[in-house]
Amino acid sequence: MKIIAVIAMRHVKSLILLILLIFALPIHAKIISQNGSLILTPSHGMGSAWGKANCQSCHALQRLHESVPKTKAIVDKKKFVTCTGCHGDNGAKKTEPQCLVCHNPQDMPANPMRTGKHRHDFDASKDLPTTSRQCVVCHAASNMNGKFELNIDLTMFNDKPKNTPLFEGGQGGFAYKDQNEFCLRCHNRNHQQANYPIIHAGRRDQSIAAEDDYRKIDKHGVPEGLGDGIYNGLRDGYAYKTIVDCVDCHTMHGTTNKGLIIDDSRKGAFLLNSKFRNKPYSVKLLENDTNYSQLCVLCHNMKEISGEGERDTGNGLSGVHFDNGSDCVTCHNHGERVQKGL
Repeated sequence: MKIIAVIAMRHVKSLILLILLIFALPIHAKIISQNGSLILTPSHGMGSAWGKANCQSCHALQRLHESVPKTKAIVDKKKFVTCTGCHGDNGAKKTEPQCLVCHNPQDMPANPMRTGKHRHDFDASKDLPTTSRQCVVCHAASNMNGKFELNIDLTMFNDKPKNTPLFEGGQGGFAYKDQNEFCLRCHNRNHQQANYPIIHAGRRDQSIAAEDDYRKIDKHGVPEGLGDGIYNGLRDGYAYKTIVDCVDCHTMHGTTNKGLIIDDSRKGAFLLNSKFRNKPYSVKLLENDTNYSQLCVLCHNMKEISGEGERDTGNGLSGVHFDNGSDCVTCHNHGERVQKGL
């Protein structure tokens, strides 16, 4: 009888623990979010839940995400397949991430905007459908709190650059300081990531030359000179000597333009006044993808009109000069150190 009583007591304790875990879930989820990451660790369920692929063995669907109605609506509809998208594989190595279950044009159309066939799918030779496995190359530790935090929402690559233009003298791995440095961990000539090498790129291809040019781009990078060049006039939000992020012009998640150039002001130009940026303004590459005027005019607005600067670029904005119909990059090439008025 004593043995039976001990066994029964153990079952009661296990049942109480399970009930506490289930009913504490919304609070537990909030605490994880506030602490930086929703990715589950070996401490999940005080260690007893780590490595398990079947979430519903412990969690009741109706109790999940009660404090986050928008998320709960998606989870209620799509059920436990949504778990790995936010919480990782829980140590169950065979479980695939399911980011796109929620992050798609139907369920979360603006987080991020994913319209257009061109996207960063790690194959420059053709356009491929984005997969959830590609998402976690850059976003393996997102905390899903709606705020972009550099060292939480981006994956920390183990990088060991040596004597490169941006990281001159660097001898060991260290954290990147901004989004551009994150991009340059792959987009360089001699310290690319082992699992994501850039192949079939010519020496002047920006996919590998980006790091070379980063300190040379007069305004679109670490600036050189006085920063008071011949082109005077920027829209609200930008100022000369502002370091412009790669993603201000290049979107990773979808665009109709080649080179991952944004096709909508809401997909980039993040420092612009929000009312202006969210209008939105379209961006189309003109003249067989060689004219970038509609992109440049999002941020550039000349104070002293010259060279047909009053002319509408085609998206409702004016303020960049159209001398004889020429494009901005005819004179202001990406990465040309000699241009002091970009």
